[in-house]
Amino acid sequence: MDKSTNRSVYKYKTTKEYRECIRQFVKMNQTNYPAVLFSADAAEWDEETVDEMSYDEEAMSKLLDSIYLKTKDNALFQNIYTIAAAKMISQDHEIGLAVAFSYDYFSSFHDCLTTFYRAPDKFTEDCSVYVGLIKKME
Repeated sequence: MDKSTNRSVYKYKTTKEYRECIRQFVKMNQTNYPAVLFSADAAEWDEETVDEMSYDEEAMSKLLDSIYLKTKDNALFQNIYTIAAAKMISQDHEIGLAVAFSYDYFSSFHDCLTTFYRAPDKFTEDCSVYVGLIKKME
């Protein structure tokens, strides 16, 4: 979070910008991108396809696991995960976490994570970033 504005530094307006934010946040390593991305056929792919394929699954999995372990016992994150999972007709909180990383919610979810990690006592039901995310999800 940018302390000067108290807003997330992960703002995006396009799918490409969103994917770049995810890559930065997750600290994806290009050497872990799928091998097919570096095949001779890849030279014929359009820019969007290459962008879609530029994904470090290992880094994402490790990060999601880490976040889930740190947040799974917090009642507010449980609520976020329940609401988000329902978007996929599920009750699985780990699916809810994945949905929270989606285009529509990532920036707001990141704000919640940042508040929770920096000042857990300030991450309450009245916290503006929490309220904003819940409103966005409902």
